[in-house]
Amino acid sequence: MLYEIDGKPAFRIDLYDHAVAHKWKNLIESIYVGDGEDIDHKRSFFSLWEESEIQLLLLEAIKKINAFLKTNFIKIPENINWRDQNFYNNLHMKFETLSGEFDNPTKLIKIAPMDIKESVRDLNYCVHALEHRSFNSDEKYLPIQWTKKRISTPRIKLADDEYELIQFHQRKNKVYLAYNELGKSYADLYEDNLPIGYAATKNNHYIGADIFIALQNKKNIFSIGFLKWAKKNKMDPYEKKHGIGLLEIGKAEIIDIDYLTKDSKIDIILERKQKNDKSV
Repeated sequence: MLYEIDGKPAFRIDLYDHAVAHKWKNLIESIYVGDGEDIDHKRSFFSLWEESEIQLLLLEAIKKINAFLKTNFIKIPENINWRDQNFYNNLHMKFETLSGEFDNPTKLIKIAPMDIKESVRDLNYCVHALEHRSFNSDEKYLPIQWTKKRISTPRIKLADDEYELIQFHQRKNKVYLAYNELGKSYADLYEDNLPIGYAATKNNHYIGADIFIALQNKKNIFSIGFLKWAKKNKMDPYEKKHGIGLLEIGKAEIIDIDYLTKDSKIDIILERKQKNDKSV
């Protein structure tokens, strides 16, 4: 699979010969349109935004949501403390109420105009970016977010034996399944100072369209702080069935990703041998 960024070849993904990689490939082929909008450009390069830009996007999203609902559903303090974790936790709970679950969206998400749906998604992305301070940064991975503007965003539950493919290290230029859920993972609970029994806890148990390319090696994906948190909560972080490790599906041949901007556009090219051949 060849990916172009801003009209130029950027990288090629070579998938492994295992069940999860095959399922991911088939999923992509089933939802691929080829109109230049298969990938979510904005959120794939969200880490390149400035903090002030994300703050403004968050406030605009809240304004649009409240106007559509014709009520002050999301209340914003007059003087915002942008370092207050409780502020972000409260906003995320509002997002959970508005959005529902991945496979069970709310009536709002089903019937609202696309700009309102996108505002709800902006609420989520802005909260995560601001609370974890993942903005204006030289990220050590390249996220590839599939568009959520289609009628459906399918995913496939991991089979029991497929959890054996999960790893707890990261290798440069390898391709991994991303977080294909709505909610907070165990890592989020730790970072956001939330209890392990948080109602919207969702770890990764699905093959979805979203992936990322690692741009650095990590001997262990878990921080020392997270490992201490896991021990305190009597949770084995290395239990693969928890769904908090990484699942490697291929490797990336990097061609050119040195000139990315927040306004970059990414496109996937499914290279077919012949008209009726779905190999890539």
